[in-house]
Formats: sequence, C-alpha cells, structure tokens
Amino acid sequence: MIHFTCCNQEYAGDLMELIRLFDSRLDSDLALDVSYSRSPGAFCVTVRSDKFENFAKSFVYPIKADGDLLRKREEKRFLKMAIYNSLSFLTGIRLPYGCLTGIRPTKLYAEISAAPDIYGKSARRVFVEDYDVSERKVELIERIVDVQKPLRNKSEADMDVFVFIPFCPTRCAYCSFVSLPLDKQKKLVDPYVECLSRELKQINDLISSKGINVRAVYIGGGTPTSIGVQNLDKILSHCPTAPEFTVEAGRPDTIDRDMIEMLLSHDVNRISVNPQTFNDATLELIGRKHRARDIYNAFALVKGKMTVNMDLIAMLPGEAFEDFKRSVDIACALAPENITVHTLYMKKGSRLKNEGFEGAGFELASKMVDYAYDKLSAAGYRPYYMYRQKYTSGNLENVGYSLPGNECLYNIDIMEEDTSIIAGGANAISKKWEADKNLITRCANYKEPLEYIKNIDLMLSRQSEFWK
Repeated sequence: MIHFTCCNQEYAGDLMELIRLFDSRLDSDLALDVSYSRSPGAFCVTVRSDKFENFAKSFVYPIKADGDLLRKREEKRFLKMAIYNSLSFLTGIRLPYGCLTGIRPTKLYAEISAAPDIYGKSARRVFVEDYDVSERKVELIERIVDVQKPLRNKSEADMDVFVFIPFCPTRCAYCSFVSLPLDKQKKLVDPYVECLSRELKQINDLISSKGINVRAVYIGGGTPTSIGVQNLDKILSHCPTAPEFTVEAGRPDTIDRDMIEMLLSHDVNRISVNPQTFNDATLELIGRKHRARDIYNAFALVKGKMTVNMDLIAMLPGEAFEDFKRSVDIACALAPENITVHTLYMKKGSRLKNEGFEGAGFELASKMVDYAYDKLSAAGYRPYYMYRQKYTSGNLENVGYSLPGNECLYNIDIMEEDTSIIAGGANAISKKWEADKNLITRCANYKEPLEYIKNIDLMLSRQSEFWK
C-alpha cells in the first residue's frame, strides 16, 4: 500500500488516481511524499520515499502556459510525470498509459498536435518520452485520431441532441448508471414520457428559433426499447430529425418486428444489439434475462435495415480468455457495422462492487483487449473513438470499432468535446461548446427519474435560460 502525502491539497485528488494504479499492484507498504514550489517560469517538484534511505528525486519543468486555468493544468501534468517516474523507478512497474489518468487520451493527443510550440515536440514524442505511454497504446490513439479527422465537427452551429430513457428490463450486475428495473418502476414510465415529451418540444423550439443544424440524435439509456413500442413512438415523434439517428436497443429481448418497424418509421438508422458476451452462463450471472440465441434473433431482424453496433465486455466475472475470445470471434462472424469493446469497470452502486468482486489481474485484461484489437483490425474494422474510466480492469480502455464509413458521429463528438449537445431527460447534461475559448459550460437535469418528473418546470426554465 502506498501512503501518499502532498504539501498542498490543491492537486491531491487528481494525483490519487495515479497513485491508486500503482497501489493496486503492490504487496508491500511504501511511503511517498511530494512537495512542489513555483519560481518565475519554472515548476519544481521533489518526491521522497522510504523505499531507500534518503531517497529524493527532484524535477524542474518550464511553465509556458498563460492564465491560471492553463497553468494549473500544466502543473498537474508535471506532478503526474514526476510521481510516475519516481514510482516506476521504486517499484519497477510501468503502466500501459504511463502517467495519463484522463478519460480522453485522443483529445489530449490532438490538442498537443495542434500546439507544438507549447510542448516543443510532436504528440507522439510527448506521449512516449514524457508520459511513458506504451507503443501499442500510442498506435491505437494515432489510428483513432487519423480516422476522426474528416469526421470531426467543424461548425459551432452544428449540434447534437441526446435523449435519456432510464429504464431497463433488469439491472446488470456491473451497472452503476441511473437506470431502473422496469418491473419495479412501471408507474413512473407514463409520467416520465409526458415530461420528456414536453422537454423535447422545447428543444425543437430552440433548434428552430436559433437555426441550429442537428448533426446527430442519440436516444440512450438504460434501454430505451424496454418502455415498449407505444411509449417510445411518442418520444420519437417529438425528436428533431438528423442525418444520424441512433437508438440504443441494448437488450435483444426488447427487439421485435413491431419495434423495428416503428423505429424505421421515424427514420432511425442506427441501433445497438448488445451481447456483452455470447456465454449463457455469464449472461445469467450478470443479470441479463436473455440468452445468446436471443442476440442472434434480434440481429437477424435489424441486419441490413440499420447500422448495427454490438457491445462486448472484457473481464466479466467467471470468464476466461477463451470465453472472451469466443465472443469476439462470433461478433466478427456476424459482421455488424460497429463493435465496441469495453473493459469491465466497477463503480460504487454496482452489484459486483457491493459484493466485493475484484476481478483478475492486468495480464488477463491486456490479453483480452489486445486480442480484440488484432482480431477486429484483421477483419477490416478501424478503431474510431475511445475513452477510459476509473476503476477499469488493468487501467485499460473502451474502444469503438467500425467498418469504414459506418462511424457514429455522436460518439466522436461527445468524446472529443468539440460539439454542443442539447440534452433531455433525467440525468441529462447539456453542453455548450465555445470554440474560440475552447470552453465547455454545462447545464444538468435532475439525476433521478422521480425528481426529474417532480421538477420538470424548473428544468425547462433552467434549460431555456442556459441556451439563451
């Protein structure tokens, strides 16, 4: 266990994310004390430890950023570099993403590429030499950035619309989202649909009055299709139109011919059919009340009618490498246009976390995601967006793969944060992007569905003022 102290609490929370990644791999105690100071044009860091007698490493970094916000960002980056280099020396451990702890490594890579005068070297050199990101992960990031270039949003007038429907047939064991098992919350569905319809009407008025071009509409959850054809039909009838229109249908047991015909009538052209695994025993263990055969049946209903995504999760409880490999191989054989490979992560509130599930180690997680990368690349899929989360197995990543020309613009927009998003529903967060300042401001709705219903008038007023 690492006993970490810092001379100032200003950055301690961010630094603990990096400390935790080393801490999870150690079987002995280690004390780490970090101090820092500022001088004109320089940031000085000293790291001390009891691992060796009188151990102390000092680092001096040049400060080039203007403004308090950018300076703090630089200082946190330098502190992470100093701590990582020291801990790597003390423990012999190297992490696949080096000292990077952020959600969006591709966004950072693109930002560095656009500002070589600040960093003094290419983004690749910064990632490899300064951050110690492995060559394999740098290759993944570079491929994604390259695929995204012609697809990135180029206008502040182009926005996305996100709609959240927080109901599911059952709650998965790994889930920590705001999503409610439908059998216990049926009484909330009708009032929720009514309130969301009101919010969507206001969103349409906003789009019309401001001349906004809607780039993509994304209906997420939860499992939107779990509320039934009639309720979802009502919601979609109030949604704006867009060239890209996605509905998460996640659970294959919520997809039938009537549902597909209704979605097509609203010009929905993208859908998810998410196996997570093709192993029936695992599906039962994680609380998904369907079987692999249901995935095949649902996929047969939508193939050729809409662009299809399939989600898979590495490191599900009880699964060995061969189980995950089999799921990847089956997904490749089915050949949906998109396959997203997640690495299991467990946050507070998930059943797996509450039950103390720890999962296997870094080596197995790496073997799984590396196999997926190699297999999907060989099958013609390209990685086109990625993100990382706290408490992810092996400190790894989630990656969306696509057959060329089938990339989801909304996924790129939300991960790279260069597009305003008008969001509706419980737990929805609208984001206003200002390109000249590279600044995002947010307006959040109430998180819980019941609170959303009770406070719909307040949220409509707040959202109206936000977009004014």
